[in-house]
Amino acid sequence: MFTRKTLLILSIFIMAISVMALKSLVYPPFKHTWGITKGTEAKLDMLLGSATDFDNPQGVAVTRLLAWDDKKESKDDDELAAYGVNSGRDQIIYNTSMYSLGLYGSTGSGRDQFRRPRGISADPKGEVFVCDTGNKRVVKLFNNGKELVWADVIGDGLLEEPHDVAVTEAETLFVTDRARGTIEIFTYDGDHVGSLPGFVNPRGIAVDHPKMTKTRYGYRRIYLADADGEILRSMDYDGKIRASINLRDISSANSAVKYVALDFYNNLWATDSAVCRIHKFDKDLEYITSIGECGGKDYEFNHPVGIAIWRRFGQVVVGESDCAQYFWIGTDVKKFEAKVGSDREDNQIVKIDMFLTDGTYAQIEVLSGNEVVRQIYEQKRLRQGAVTVNWDMKDNAGKRVPPGKYTIRMVYQPTYSSYGFFDDEIKTEVEIE
Repeated sequence: MFTRKTLLILSIFIMAISVMALKSLVYPPFKHTWGITKGTEAKLDMLLGSATDFDNPQGVAVTRLLAWDDKKESKDDDELAAYGVNSGRDQIIYNTSMYSLGLYGSTGSGRDQFRRPRGISADPKGEVFVCDTGNKRVVKLFNNGKELVWADVIGDGLLEEPHDVAVTEAETLFVTDRARGTIEIFTYDGDHVGSLPGFVNPRGIAVDHPKMTKTRYGYRRIYLADADGEILRSMDYDGKIRASINLRDISSANSAVKYVALDFYNNLWATDSAVCRIHKFDKDLEYITSIGECGGKDYEFNHPVGIAIWRRFGQVVVGESDCAQYFWIGTDVKKFEAKVGSDREDNQIVKIDMFLTDGTYAQIEVLSGNEVVRQIYEQKRLRQGAVTVNWDMKDNAGKRVPPGKYTIRMVYQPTYSSYGFFDDEIKTEVEIE
């Protein structure tokens, strides 16, 4: 599905060699990125020379730009427009085509200028919105397929400290204002249509798209990093809180989430800059897993800040303090156990318990020595989270197996675009008397 052009799409962010380990986030295969999944200062200098350096990177955004769409060519569906806020230089770094990069902005308070910009969001039509924090406004830009151009200013005179912005398919903006403790809602044309108060120094925001309610995964919710990134909240569009989680409940250190993003299934991904990790939660903010630690090796992060996900294919860009990395969403097995139990009719069975960090394709079989005695699943899609699979202790012919020790083996694969490129296996044993 992905082409070598992906390298150039994300070359601003993306010199690490891909590895094929199956985790909750995976580096794309070599043939799709030429082994380049991390963008460093050296890589940036190769593309833009001395024009800029990474200087306090903040929000990132990715989208499938309609202006680049070739309706006769389906192989370009993965080609993304990527935008990164380089706050210390008061500029946006973005790809002007599949083969080149561009810079937009300078320091100031006028047209084409920013002061300490933070969050950014974009849609496929080319609309781009930047929280121009120091100038107390949101700047609206337009990508015509070749370059970013100035369009308008939103919230001037109302906003005090805009931090992050999320767009919806209904052409609505949700903007966090740290100083006012609010979420401000605007139309694309700049009309102020509402305010959700009562927050404390809100940071990152992600909003499910209203049109997504036409699918099984639609879930009209706002997700917010509140209390200076210590608390994550899920709420309705009217501000009614549905779920909250304190990051200290999952991390012993002082957590500090700056930005958040939603995947296709409305799982929430949050960059925890303080502990150099990416946390993943389900749509109800139930904790799923955390990825990474501080460092510069594979699956390590240098104080991550921005995160953006192209929801359709599970493409993920994570911005860090001096670089950024490119991933696909994968899957991992956090628990895999088998024990003898009973079903509702009090028949003896083997219960196979597991915890999956994402939806997973699984092949599950029972072995006696090296012989497969029972194929439980040949290719079954299992849901994310805690899953139990029952084995009735019968072989493939329907006969009860004799007493002894058996091995349960699961070969598993992720969904999204990583399906077909990665697989792994896990085993456990059970004794039947």
